[in-house]
Amino acid sequence: MAVSYFTPITDDEIRSIPEAVELLAESDHPLARSTLVRLCRDRGVKLVKHGRTNYAPWTEILEAHRDWVNAGHGSR
Repeated sequence: MAVSYFTPITDDEIRSIPEAVELLAESDHPLARSTLVRLCRDRGVKLVKHGRTNYAPWTEILEAHRDWVNAGHGSR
């Protein structure tokens, strides 16, 4: 009998850090990949590494980006 596991995060919500940086570049507040990784780590966002690429929940990335912008960073 197969066992199924419940996960609160769907595949649609997971983004690679490079993909997230590209998507956030479309906003008025782009940021570097290293900055996004640091923000995620500072906030305790769980980064999952597959190969050489980190992945994180999109909602948590957006919240970290929002707080970074509200703190006065990312002005053009």
